[in-house]
Amino acid sequence: MTEVMNVKQLTMEDYPALTKMDTGIEDDYVVRIFDRLVQSDMHELFGLFQSDQMLAIGGYSLFGDGKFAMLGRLRSDRRFQTKGNATELLKPIMERLKMNRRVNWIGANTHLGNLPARRVLEKLGIEQGPVIHYLILTRPDLLSGHTPGSIWEPVHDLKKKYRLLTQLNKNELGTFPYECYYPLPFDYSLFTDEYLNDSSFYESPERSRFIIIKKDTKKYDYSHVKYFWNDHYEQPGFFETLLHHWNNHPDHIGCWIDFSDHGFKNIPELTAYDVQDPWILYGTWKTNRI
Repeated sequence: MTEVMNVKQLTMEDYPALTKMDTGIEDDYVVRIFDRLVQSDMHELFGLFQSDQMLAIGGYSLFGDGKFAMLGRLRSDRRFQTKGNATELLKPIMERLKMNRRVNWIGANTHLGNLPARRVLEKLGIEQGPVIHYLILTRPDLLSGHTPGSIWEPVHDLKKKYRLLTQLNKNELGTFPYECYYPLPFDYSLFTDEYLNDSSFYESPERSRFIIIKKDTKKYDYSHVKYFWNDHYEQPGFFETLLHHWNNHPDHIGCWIDFSDHGFKNIPELTAYDVQDPWILYGTWKTNRI
């Protein structure tokens, strides 16, 4: 008789079951920070079990005072991957989020070429969104084709930072890159005083463009660049401003830049970057959107 599978929220007591999974991921950060994830108010982790065997793990992170839920950290034991376990795990997690009145949007970010994950998200009713390219500028000496210019003017006033964001009338990214790997809908709830104070803003001389750069840590420290247009190489001083900021933060290993699909195609030469395979954002608004 086949044993019944069940989904439960994970605690530290489930750590041994996690370490016994065969995910094929070397130095998995979920294993390294498992204690922080299961004890956090911002993150939740769940496991799909058959008896004492953990077949899959996944969860979500909350942003914008709980308004946005990003699914992620999905791993399956390779010995059981063909059994639809990812869908079985995510179904009750989706129901949990739908019942949470604070959550207005549910999304997930995955590689464009990860067709199994994309099929799971579509089965869950999550809609396909924009393609995003994550590039890390690590070799500025190899930059070519950009327009040189002076360093843009830093913006220190908190009210002006907020005004620049709220008066933005065009966003060619289609998202707000809140963190590395975490693009979210562009929403004012994300622009808290703490977030803006921790972000460096630079405004172009003619006041038509601005750059946001914020430290983010994904194993390593990065200068995470948020720019909402596709004209990186046309704007005088854009790259000089990035390098100026990076020089002031030498502990950062590079400038992480989110490019839209169009913006990526505008890059004349990629040798200056570490290039990842493209990602695609999925997301759906709940009917109780406010």
